Amino acid sequence: MLGKLFRQEVKSQGKTITGMYGVLAAATLLIIVLFQIGKFTDQRFFGTIFMTACVFYGLSVIVVAVVNFIYLCFHFYKSMYSEQGYLTHTLPVKTTHILNVKVAVSFGYLFMTAILCLASFFIIGMAMEGISAGEIIAVISKGITEISKELQAPVFVLVIFFILMAILGCLNALLMFFAGSSIGQLFHRSKGACGIAAGIGLYYVSQIASLAAVLIGVLLTETISAVPEFAWFMGGACLVALLWTVVYYMICRVIVKKHLNLE
Repeated sequence: MLGKLFRQEVKSQGKTITGMYGVLAAATLLIIVLFQIGKFTDQRFFGTIFMTACVFYGLSVIVVAVVNFIYLCFHFYKSMYSEQGYLTHTLPVKTTHILNVKVAVSFGYLFMTAILCLASFFIIGMAMEGISAGEIIAVISKGITEISKELQAPVFVLVIFFILMAILGCLNALLMFFAGSSIGQLFHRSKGACGIAAGIGLYYVSQIASLAAVLIGVLLTETISAVPEFAWFMGGACLVALLWTVVYYMICRVIVKKHLNLE
């Protein structure tokens, strides 16, 4: 049953998400096609058209990322706490498993959105500059190597740090709004509005607490000078992101299991 739930969740969210992926692909293809056409046309006239297309592409990337994120948050709320939630919670699956499936699928789609937006940018660059994927990878590798030398950190540690922060960043953003939606269910009226307010409140609380953690980290770095500053930064950033991710998840889990109050 858990496998069926996972497949159903992938299918349910995918209808909208993949449509936005199509918008991103169309915008990417438009830029590449116009660039190729521009080689054989009047540059003065075509330059305006191409710049307009570039603005459209930039807006498309932003819209795809924002719309996908908003949709994932809305889908979670609708399928867990609104009228549709009654059907969801009648499934012969543990409530925690339902929550885990929704978090996992939502994270997968959001992370894929980030990857595809980045890939779109690189594909356009490759088409315009006439370079291969191997050359792009070589440039990125060189850049990471230079950064690692500057920060005095091993390359593999730097790569792991970037990947880990990307994963935790996506999870953190999703779970923060999921937790806000969950907190909204503790109220008897205007649960949706209270959920949005709770999400905003969690954001500001987490930012203030994170800034406090940064100040503490700076003081510790000055006190224990034997440890490189970037090592403190990497460890602290991962620890803070992981801590808030766990906090948001536990808020969702506790409310879903013990304080569920559907609309």
